Amino acid sequence: MFKNKSNFVDVIYILPAFIFITIFFFYPIGYIFGISFYEWNGISQNRTYVGLENYRDFFTDKIALKSLINQFLWGVITILSQMFLGLGMAILLRSQARFKIIYKLIFFFPNVIAVAVVAYVFNKIYDNNFGELNLLLESIKLNFLTHPWLGDPNTALYALMIANIWQWTGFSFLLYHAGMTQINEELYESARIDGANLFAIVKNIIIPLLKPTHIALLILGVIGTLKTFDIIYLTTKGGPARSTEFLSTYIFQKGIMEFKASYASTMALMIVVIALILTILQVKGYNRK
Repeated sequence: MFKNKSNFVDVIYILPAFIFITIFFFYPIGYIFGISFYEWNGISQNRTYVGLENYRDFFTDKIALKSLINQFLWGVITILSQMFLGLGMAILLRSQARFKIIYKLIFFFPNVIAVAVVAYVFNKIYDNNFGELNLLLESIKLNFLTHPWLGDPNTALYALMIANIWQWTGFSFLLYHAGMTQINEELYESARIDGANLFAIVKNIIIPLLKPTHIALLILGVIGTLKTFDIIYLTTKGGPARSTEFLSTYIFQKGIMEFKASYASTMALMIVVIALILTILQVKGYNRK
């Protein structure tokens, strides 16, 4: 079976990882794929085979489609904002500013805060009656701008985007800062000698040489967007009027609250498929460039 001892040793090394992935990844995906063809409440031993009915219901479910649109907007705005702000902070920290280590700690600190804490804090900030944001607006005589930020379907999603951007921009900054340390300083010196200003250096040196960091943040951002659940559920639970509903919160509602395990499994499987497709497209697009 094995041509030499080396091949046998290689198999032994990868076997634990293969077993772990099979048990905690392939088996669950196969299981939810199987029950997606049934009508099942998740508790009873009785299951009714319905074929592709759950998939048909998914593509005609207006709430599910609304959830996808919300996640698309969330992903585009939060990922690009975090990348832009993170890169900007990394560029600014290349200067000869004092106490750089303190700035790094401040930028990265929100990343280590639990999402439950972030949700609680921003719930208080956005509170309609005694929220710090509305109190601040009133104190500077901008009463006309006070608003029920999480209670209005037109602003709830964007208010939560700000919380997400605040928490995770530090991660983008950290990766960009690490990437910039690998750029040869002689490139900057040559550009300055040729008369290049800061904008030209950023456009022609920093951004092109940080391509691996860009693609890494895009992939991680897409996966994170599809997994987003906690901050939504802890603040708005998908409301008001489904304006902050995500597939993850909709799956929780259908599978746990309404005991529609088969339909919830179908939506969970769709998240996996979407994540795989987007990741493959991103990697292929990067390789072509």
